[in-house]
Amino acid sequence: MIRSKSRLAYNLQERLQILGHGSRDAYLEAHPTIAAKAKDMVQHYLQCIFPNGYKAQVVATSREAAVRYKEHLDAALAEEIAKLEQGNPHRLNLDRLKRLKTDVVISGSHNDLPHLKQYSNSTRHDTTIKSFKLPFDARDEGITGDVGIVIVNNMLLTGFDAPVEQVMYLDRVIQAHNLLQAVARVNRVGGADKDKGFVVDYVGIGHHLKRAIDNYDEREQQEVEETLSFPEDEIRQLEDDHRAILALLKQHGLTDLNDQDAFFDLFYDEDVRFEFMLAFKKLTRSLNLVYPAKEALNYMRDYQSLTAVNVLAGKHFRDERLSMKGIPPKLRALTDQYLQSRGIDEKVKPISILDKDFESHVQKHQRVKTKAAAIEHALRHYIEIDLADDPELQASFSEALRAIFEEFKDNWDKIYQELEKLRQKAREAKNEPTYGLDRKKQLPFFRMFKRECFGEAALTDDMVSQMVALTQQVFTVVEQELQLTSFWESIPARKKLKAEIQKVLLSPDFYQIPNLMDNREQIISRVMEIAEKNNDRIF
Repeated sequence: MIRSKSRLAYNLQERLQILGHGSRDAYLEAHPTIAAKAKDMVQHYLQCIFPNGYKAQVVATSREAAVRYKEHLDAALAEEIAKLEQGNPHRLNLDRLKRLKTDVVISGSHNDLPHLKQYSNSTRHDTTIKSFKLPFDARDEGITGDVGIVIVNNMLLTGFDAPVEQVMYLDRVIQAHNLLQAVARVNRVGGADKDKGFVVDYVGIGHHLKRAIDNYDEREQQEVEETLSFPEDEIRQLEDDHRAILALLKQHGLTDLNDQDAFFDLFYDEDVRFEFMLAFKKLTRSLNLVYPAKEALNYMRDYQSLTAVNVLAGKHFRDERLSMKGIPPKLRALTDQYLQSRGIDEKVKPISILDKDFESHVQKHQRVKTKAAAIEHALRHYIEIDLADDPELQASFSEALRAIFEEFKDNWDKIYQELEKLRQKAREAKNEPTYGLDRKKQLPFFRMFKRECFGEAALTDDMVSQMVALTQQVFTVVEQELQLTSFWESIPARKKLKAEIQKVLLSPDFYQIPNLMDNREQIISRVMEIAEKNNDRIF
């Protein structure tokens, strides 16, 4: 989609005045005219395009104007950099900006003066175009992506594919098919933060655009027009998306955007949480298109509050979909400042259930359901991630968690109490005795043997000694066999390991262990499961 916006364009009366003092080209080539437009272009570029990492093309009325544009764009950039070094409220990437280069790509002739000739060299063109097409901070075969603004007259308007370009500053009248081709340059798909391209019109090409579209049949005209939008459309869309997300929350009884616990309770329903994600994504997209226009400021306070909710809910539910990842850099500067003012650091990981401060963290919430949800999702994360290498312990805690919600459904006071008990049990499990076994490598096998042979019964010292010896012998066999390259892809190797494990289980040293003989097939299967999950740790 393209947005066309007229800036510093002149009306018919102004054109007549210009023609009275000289030709149109003379006006468009005049240093004062170009200097004013170049300054305007740089300000627009730094506000709307550069923060998200995209690039710009300037189309000048002549080759002479193109070269003059470089002079004045460079001066305008230097002036803005000096200001930003004194104060950078939007946190633009100054290091990147200081490396940003402009260059001219124009055709040449035999009679060109030196100041034109230097920009018509085909080798220079190749380097400039390659640099322009690369993302900022990228490097390829010694060429960096530092060229951020390329200035042309009649080159690179058709057939030029540069997805990293998002804006065209048009200071030359182009007509018919060439106009549509030039406009399409900025509409190439180019990353998650590029929703559409922009054409900033300095010469008033609206009627030429209409004529160009009229040359197509009705179906083609509709397709072309659907790719065009204007600032008024984007402001209306922002209004609609803002209204929609507030209506979604109000529908569920939430009207205070600063009531975090209310959000947490509401988002306990994953369907509602997902609806919010989609609505927030749409609002972000619309705001990104309109900002920094003054109309966007009307929505910034609510957006910042919703951003805080997004981050805090992501931590609360351990849901990585709720994060700052989808917010474009242009908006991140504002949202980051807001989060910092609220003492919210999105880079800090959610607190672990094993952390000594976890309980005090939970107690900050006012509602029992919110407290219970904080423990529940912390436990789920712990079970899924921290216990991934210990299937026995993982299964045990998963079953305990399931049983709590099955037995005490909707009784949040009781659920909270039982979840807290389970959390304490997790902390105790972390500190359980290892009996001289390696906690990460060997203890998962020990727990499995204990459960299969003794269930939940307490072990005597003799039983513990037998289980430790069994664990060590089986682990030695596993460790030795896993040294074979591509072990898990080899059926014969798997069969051999199973046979070696069975030898250990049937050894006279362990015949007194209850259920070992009867459950040996199940036990061998569990040993293989644990060994495969922990392959990298064991080998």
